Amino acid sequence: MSSFPRCNAAAIGVNAPATMSAQLRDGEPVILHDRRGRRFLKRLRAGHRITIRSSVLASDAIIGRTEGSRILADDDEPFRVFRPSYAEVVPLLERSAEPIFAKDAGLIITRGDIRPGHTVVEIGVGSGVLSMALLRAVGPSGRLISYEIRADMAEEARANVDLYEGECAQWELKVRDGRGGVDEQDVDRVVIDVLDSVAVLETATAALRDGGILVAYVCGVLQLKALHEAIEASRGLGLAESYELLERGWHIEGPSIRPEARMVGHTGFITIARRLAR
Repeated sequence: MSSFPRCNAAAIGVNAPATMSAQLRDGEPVILHDRRGRRFLKRLRAGHRITIRSSVLASDAIIGRTEGSRILADDDEPFRVFRPSYAEVVPLLERSAEPIFAKDAGLIITRGDIRPGHTVVEIGVGSGVLSMALLRAVGPSGRLISYEIRADMAEEARANVDLYEGECAQWELKVRDGRGGVDEQDVDRVVIDVLDSVAVLETATAALRDGGILVAYVCGVLQLKALHEAIEASRGLGLAESYELLERGWHIEGPSIRPEARMVGHTGFITIARRLAR
C-alpha cells in the first residue's frame, strides 16, 4: 500500500489561504470567458503564452490582475478572467475517468449532510473531482481519507487536487482496494463511487459510527437494485433512499427567454442510507 498524506501546493506555486486575494498569481488555474460566453480553463505560468483558438494572451499580462479583469489578446479579442468555480472545472477538466458533476456533488454533500469537522472516508477516487468537493465540505477542521485501487488514478487525483484546491493537510490518499477494509473506524460519513458498490458495502458499514451516513453513487438501474437489496439484507444499514438529478439551464438574452437546447441528463443515482445502532 502507498499513501500520499497531503497535497504539495508549493510544488506548483499555489497556496490556498483562508481568505483568498482577488489578485491572480503565477501557477493558478483560471477560467477565461470570451464575448460569446464560451469558457476556457487555463493555467497561468510566468513567461508563457496562452492560446485560445487564434487568440494569444500573455500570462504575464494576467498575473497580478484582479479577478473579473478584462484582458485583450494580441488580436484585440476581449476576455474576462476569473478563478474557476467547482462547477466550471468539472466539465472542462482533462481526466481519464468520468467525473461526478456539480449537480450530483451538491446532492451528495447536502443529502449526505457532510459538514465542517466531519471525518469522511471516500472509496473510489477516480480523477479526484468529488474529492475536491468533499475537501471543501469538511474544511480544515475535518478529515478526508480516500481509497483508490489504481495507482495511476491516485496520481491523477492528487495532481488535480493540488492544482485546484492547493494545500490540503486534511486529506490522505491511500492506494488500496476498499474491499479489503479500511483503517478508519467510527467515521461520520462514507462515500462510495466504484463499479461494484455492493462489494464494499461491508467495509463501509464497519467503518461508520452509529447514526453515520452512507452515500453511494451508481450509474445503472441494475446496480441500484442490487445496492438496495444488499442494504435491506444487511443488519447494519437502513432507511435507504435514492435520487436522480437532471439539470437544465435557461437562455436569457433580452426578450428571448427559453430553456437551453442541451441539458445534463442522467449521470447516476445517489443512494443515502443510515448506520443503525450496533
